[in-house]
Amino acid sequence: MAEETAERKNEQTLPAASAGRRDSGRILLACMPKSGSTFLADLICALPDFTRAKLAPSPMGRREQELDEACVQQAGRRNFVGQLHVRYSEWTAKMCREYRLKPVVLVRGLPDAVVSLRDHLRRESTIWPIFYADPDHAALDDARLEDMIVRLAAPWYANFYMGWRNAPGALLISYEELIADPAAVLREVLAFAGAEIDERAIAKAVAAVGERRESRFNVGVAGRGAKLRPETLRSLVALFDFYPDAAQDPYVQGIRAQAAAALEGRIAPPLGRVAIRPAEPAPAPAARSKRKSRLWSAASRYGYQVTLIAVGVLYWIWPDDLIPDNLWYGHVDDAAFLTILAFLAGRVTKRTPGLRDLPGVLSRAVGRRLRLGA
Repeated sequence: MAEETAERKNEQTLPAASAGRRDSGRILLACMPKSGSTFLADLICALPDFTRAKLAPSPMGRREQELDEACVQQAGRRNFVGQLHVRYSEWTAKMCREYRLKPVVLVRGLPDAVVSLRDHLRRESTIWPIFYADPDHAALDDARLEDMIVRLAAPWYANFYMGWRNAPGALLISYEELIADPAAVLREVLAFAGAEIDERAIAKAVAAVGERRESRFNVGVAGRGAKLRPETLRSLVALFDFYPDAAQDPYVQGIRAQAAAALEGRIAPPLGRVAIRPAEPAPAPAARSKRKSRLWSAASRYGYQVTLIAVGVLYWIWPDDLIPDNLWYGHVDDAAFLTILAFLAGRVTKRTPGLRDLPGVLSRAVGRRLRLGA
């Protein structure tokens, strides 16, 4: 026991700034298809304190993948990773903000993604949410199937990246980074999520997942897209011609460099590190500011319930309401009104909307009451 304690003290454990917080380690793995996301999710789940969470109903089939609030709530406050081919949107940002999800975005160079997706259609399934394919398409020759993927699926990839590249507080990781150094990527993801970094646990996770070979980590090498036809490579590059503001983006430049090398017969350079990283966290506010922010957070989160109860209490105190309180049965309406509002407050506790939702909810309720009385 003493040896085990001494051994633990010698382990290199680097807690992040927010380690130990109840909401740390809630990771949304937003990923391009065939970007090594299952491999990265397996690595995270191989750590002692992490589990896999379903953040959307399954099986998804051809349904576009989006965060589902009920599933996110069911995931609870434990450390987890949820893996989805989800694009960035106002809804995604709202869910990440309200449930403190840390978005880790996994991308891959489009030439390699086309080849990997082609192989997946033939070997595993033709059912995808990003474009429609049926079993007959899997029998197409390479050139025809690749052309189909470039025309129908590649625009989704461009949409995915252009949305997430501008998302605040998202960590972008490339497939090439992941296969080059899984331990380094895992370490960076944990630091970003605010989870504890245990070097021994990371090493064990990488070794265990590598030995099991249960992940759908397709081939695990980069550069296979260099063999695509020249017209296919040009079509992939042309997708980003509509985004001149992204001309200097490291991902876009990497794809252009890969396509140019392949067209010239040179070895395509790996996409490598995606240079977009979240800004450094702001300095911790003073204790008084923290208290104020917590009070404001609680007020905005539970304002609906508090307001409903307060209205019921005020109605009870008001002497000249629908039934004046000086009558012997004057508190019947007070009790009924307070009970109804308390019941409504309890029903919405799971959703916990903010105060800004209250006027619309009350106006709809009053409108329904007037229509019923008419």
